[in-house]
Amino acid sequence: MSSLALFVEVILPLPLAGTFTYRVPRNLEDEVAVGKRVVVQFGRKKLYTGIIADRHDRPPTSYQAKYLEELLDDEPVVFGHQLAFWNWIREYYLCHLGDAMQAALPSGLKLSSESRLAIHPDYAGETDELSEEEMDILEALQNNTFLTLDDIGGLIRKTHIHATVRSLVAKQIVVQYEELQHKFKPKTEVIYRLADWLEDKSKMAELFDALGRAPKQLEALMQFIQSSKTGKEKGVVKRQVLISDNGISAAAVDQLVKKEILVKSELEVSRLIDTDAWATEDIVLTAEQQKVFDELNVLFDSKGAALLHGVTSSGKTEIYIQLIQEHISQGGQVLYMLPEIALTAQIIQRLQKHFGDKVGIYHSKMSDNERVEVWKKQLSHEPYDVVLGARSSLFLPFKKLGLIILDEEHEHTFKQHDPAPRYHARDAAAYLCKQHEAKLLLGSATPSIEAYFNGKKGRIGLVHLSERYGGVQLPHIEISDLRSERKAESMKGPFSSQLLQRINETLLRRQQVIIFQNRRGYSSFVQCNGCGWVPDCINCDISLTYHKYSNDLRCHYCGHADKVPHVCPNCQSTYLKTKGFGTEQVEEELALHFPSAVVARMDMDTTRGKHAYTRIISDFEEKRIDILVGTQMVTKGLDFDHVGLVGILNADALLNYPDFRSFERAYRLWRRVSERVGPQRGVVATGIRSQPLHCKTRWCLRVIRACTSRVGAAQAVPVSLYCA
Repeated sequence: MSSLALFVEVILPLPLAGTFTYRVPRNLEDEVAVGKRVVVQFGRKKLYTGIIADRHDRPPTSYQAKYLEELLDDEPVVFGHQLAFWNWIREYYLCHLGDAMQAALPSGLKLSSESRLAIHPDYAGETDELSEEEMDILEALQNNTFLTLDDIGGLIRKTHIHATVRSLVAKQIVVQYEELQHKFKPKTEVIYRLADWLEDKSKMAELFDALGRAPKQLEALMQFIQSSKTGKEKGVVKRQVLISDNGISAAAVDQLVKKEILVKSELEVSRLIDTDAWATEDIVLTAEQQKVFDELNVLFDSKGAALLHGVTSSGKTEIYIQLIQEHISQGGQVLYMLPEIALTAQIIQRLQKHFGDKVGIYHSKMSDNERVEVWKKQLSHEPYDVVLGARSSLFLPFKKLGLIILDEEHEHTFKQHDPAPRYHARDAAAYLCKQHEAKLLLGSATPSIEAYFNGKKGRIGLVHLSERYGGVQLPHIEISDLRSERKAESMKGPFSSQLLQRINETLLRRQQVIIFQNRRGYSSFVQCNGCGWVPDCINCDISLTYHKYSNDLRCHYCGHADKVPHVCPNCQSTYLKTKGFGTEQVEEELALHFPSAVVARMDMDTTRGKHAYTRIISDFEEKRIDILVGTQMVTKGLDFDHVGLVGILNADALLNYPDFRSFERAYRLWRRVSERVGPQRGVVATGIRSQPLHCKTRWCLRVIRACTSRVGAAQAVPVSLYCA
């Protein structure tokens, strides 16, 4: 051990510049290492979990270094190359190192102290000079030993209480403590073993005779012995198997434990999906797929990165699977990234059929405990060979990363907008590949302009896959002019007569329908017909969307919600009308027009649950849903065999978004939702709204052609015009 004092640089999950120097206690000097977590005091009282970024013997010059409070890990939880990646994130996206740490680590690996309040032991009980809010807090504490700030806020139904609490602490009426909160809790199961003294066969025989007067306990013991011989771990039986699966009385088992016949204990188990039952199967590429596969390998050797531009249903996933198989057979790991959690439901099943339990999943819909378990699995000696995840999966600890596949690379959801770091997964993946000397594959049917430009300029490889699998044709597109429909008064709500006719014909053929409306909620806003007043968000100053299901008004930016007003606060009029329509209203109207059809909705409101995506997609695949109404979720990478029609409502509204990419994104959404039509060559009906000065329909055709050339589509989209 060195005679010099040892110091460490610690990264804290706070938006502050740089690292912070702490002194290492003598008893921990041999144990501290880069990448391990430590508990440190920051400020006067707060405790945080930090990551050791460096160790040295240089004391800080501007302040007295505090000692580390605790070392949490025996082995590092963050690798050195991950810290270098965080530093690149900090420099490239102009954020703090703590922001990168906050985004990278699951919450369960980040501990922080939580303020707990109690009545000061020397408080005598005087209340003469206390305000009403101080009295409320004091009364809440008198009925509880300890309370957190959140607890107190909930009890007194107020949110801004920090100033009042500080006042009570200054008056020595309340004392504040800090307690370190451990967020990750291992999942455990109760198991039973046979007591050691029953290894003697003579004593076992005596026990059977003694239990003759307790038939329920004897039955439980016999069932335990039978189950202990058939389980994965011999001699051990889980409580659920013994009681729930075999119908044994819980009271009988508890009596066996009380008599020391069975020994009860807890076993830590994984929350992750058990895929042992999945079979591994091989795939056979078509001639064109094999040609593209060979071209990609050549481009990987020369450029390290490539863009696979393949039309929808051309078999890009099969090529991905073949590349994954090649890399893991060489001992490398693969990261398969998707822009939406909704897509994992289909993709994970396809990957598990080929790679079994070698596949792991990582995204924000998983519980924090599950994400911690995936992180620890990647640190173990048997990590996942393939990880399927959203943009946050870039931060996982990979030991031997060989390939990153960024599917649907054009999607804007690969960009983190808030909070910092505001990184783009495509650019971050390129740097990560450079770190690991890995390959990067971008895939899309409608590539982003910048990716396609880089491919054309030769900065990355570019490969085209232009034939749909099985020779399936792209869908025929019909454009419905809503001006003439309105003049003829043939519109029925948001639907043209042409679209309703196509839906009816499709349902009669026992095929399915997808209706695309890129706006959730029931109505876009509520307006007073007397004075024109529209309720706005108090935070964002934009109109609130009406949601009929929950009967409230919501802001789709910050989540603020208000009750639906019955009277206009501006003019006291009761004549309030909803304007515009969203997926809720479309779903309701379709159920009225087609009462015998099963109509379902897929948007942010119906997919908030952990398994909601999977349930809706599964029901649609198995034809339990006839018409699926959805936002842009239904456009992204989902493959359905029985869809005969896709309807796009108010298609030209996408062109008018206040975004310089609105034309590009409008084309992309039209193209991708149209290609959800199955192999029977369906029809896509798009509604064009009325415009007084020029024919919007012809403009849309020009936009489709312009965007097709801009993003390098493999073939033009066939369009039939129905325009006066």
